[in-house]
Amino acid sequence: MRSRRSLPPSDESYHVGDKVLVTGGYDQDAEWLRGGAGYSGTIRDISGKRAVLELSDEIVLTTSRSDGWPDFGDGSQSEIARVPVARGRWLVLTLAYVGAEWRNPIARIHVNLCAQHPDLNQVPPGGGVGAWVESHATLRQG
Repeated sequence: MRSRRSLPPSDESYHVGDKVLVTGGYDQDAEWLRGGAGYSGTIRDISGKRAVLELSDEIVLTTSRSDGWPDFGDGSQSEIARVPVARGRWLVLTLAYVGAEWRNPIARIHVNLCAQHPDLNQVPPGGGVGAWVESHATLRQG
């Protein structure tokens, strides 16, 4: 009788270089998705509760909200302005609840859009960076 070999446990943690997909959360037709299913990109940095995702192309997000997108600039404790248009090819993803880990999938994640590669070290605890476009996105490997 042959014994069955056990497979090593799968590593479902997110790592720099992983291809991922960011999609809608509670609202699958959220304005930031522009009618699409989500955004694919490559994780470039992970630091604590934040990760940087590089998209292949720049996206431009306009909003119908009269107050615009909250803008945290290069990194601020609170929003520094409101902008009607957010653009960039970098998404900063922030784990949205206590105890969350960078493990696939993540059901609630905050999304900020940045025009330039953000420096996560410039973001104060509890603060943000770029334009905050979503508070309840979903992240999965893909």
